[in-house]
Amino acid sequence: MINKGLTKDKRRTEAFNVKWEHDECWKSSLKYSTQLNRNIDSDDLYSIGSSIYGQYINELQSRNLYKENKNYIQIWETMLNTIKRGDNSRMAIKLLHQTNLQRSS
Repeated sequence: MINKGLTKDKRRTEAFNVKWEHDECWKSSLKYSTQLNRNIDSDDLYSIGSSIYGQYINELQSRNLYKENKNYIQIWETMLNTIKRGDNSRMAIKLLHQTNLQRSS
């Protein structure tokens, strides 16, 4: 007979770990979007944004937190695509930063 208490605790632990990883990814994203937001008046936003995004991804990978197709990755890719097109670059950075503030609190 299976002890239901053990499986319940295991599911609870797994759910806690998933939430912790999710929260850590958003906190890291906020850290890097803050850096990008400080450079919002720069002439070469795409280059700076790409560099900071690379640092963010590198941190996630080094901490074994990187997962493809997650919202915290997609918002960075959307921001970079917007800047690359030259459409409302500053607004894209502000939106990225605002989203990070909301998600990491």
